[in-house]
Amino acid sequence: MADIERDLADCVGAIYQAGSGDGSWHDVGERICRILEARRVLLNAGGPGGPGNLLMPADGSEMAYAAHFHKADPYAAKARRDFAQARSYHMGNAKLGAELVVESDFLRSEFYVDFARHHERRHVIGGMAGIAEATPVLVFRGDDAGAFDETHIRLLRALMPHVQRALELRLRLARDEHAASLTQAAVNALTVGVGVVDASLRIRFVNDMARRYLAGPDAGLVFRRSGAFAGSGVYLAALSRDDAARLRRLVSSATSGGAGGSMRLVARDGSALAMMVTPAPQRLADDVYTMEGGGSREPLALLILRPIDRKVSPQADMLCEMFDFSRAEAEVAVALSGGASAEDVARGRGVSLMTVRTQIRAILGKSEAENLRDFERTMATVALLAPPSP
Repeated sequence: MADIERDLADCVGAIYQAGSGDGSWHDVGERICRILEARRVLLNAGGPGGPGNLLMPADGSEMAYAAHFHKADPYAAKARRDFAQARSYHMGNAKLGAELVVESDFLRSEFYVDFARHHERRHVIGGMAGIAEATPVLVFRGDDAGAFDETHIRLLRALMPHVQRALELRLRLARDEHAASLTQAAVNALTVGVGVVDASLRIRFVNDMARRYLAGPDAGLVFRRSGAFAGSGVYLAALSRDDAARLRRLVSSATSGGAGGSMRLVARDGSALAMMVTPAPQRLADDVYTMEGGGSREPLALLILRPIDRKVSPQADMLCEMFDFSRAEAEVAVALSGGASAEDVARGRGVSLMTVRTQIRAILGKSEAENLRDFERTMATVALLAPPSP
């Protein structure tokens, strides 16, 4: 009895390890088979291409079941009906095969004749689990091993609540990972630099645009790596002492309940970078923790970075689509938003000043801008929508 209790406790631990992604579901399957003196155990995870058994390796039996015989499995069909009709009653319960499917019907079924009797699935006990749909645990023996009894039912019932919670944990973690991947893809598509740091300025995340700013001479900021010791990592540092002190104050404010703030960083070549520091929204912080695989949940600061003195122009194709500009008008609009005068555009395009002024009138009319200054504000907004260049 002591051995069974120890095996049950070890199996419960393995179930939660598997559900959290730190352990193997196949290890859980081996433990269940050992406790219940079974040959096979089935827990279908579902997914594209048919069901997949979490608890056993994909041998010939499992592949045949996934390819065809899961559709004819009378026990799985019964589980789906029970789940749909009385989920709360059946959840966590376990029954002998004869209580689930009439024995004579099972022995005449396609499932038994063409599959189960050839793959050690003559006797079965089943436990009910599931979230959005039935996900039963079915435990099998061959003809030579004899039928299961009430002792085996009690053991499976003891495990089923833990299997259910582990499946819920597995789904929750999968959703978190999916949300984190969507967050990363969305933030990488922005045309501004985005970074997340902790109170010590350790970098927890930077998007592609921020990585460009930090890697180039325009940033006034650098990556700084600490040594190989506990707490080591990559940190954010400003080039000048005054900027470094101000950066620490803003991040300290944002990670300790304050509002953060903004600052201007100047590089050695005179280029400037505007940076806003604010507390990281909780959902973004949660996704950063998920990307890191967990860890301590300390307050984080969000950094928004953008060069001050860099002209950003929209793409000509984008302007044609948004304002119905001709190709020539779009190219003139891009030049104007980049700071060129009408005279500069005329010389650069090899056309008369009158032609450019006619095009400017068409551009202002189509964009509904009152004058060139209003048009430049519109172009600056449009430029922010353009995806970053590769």
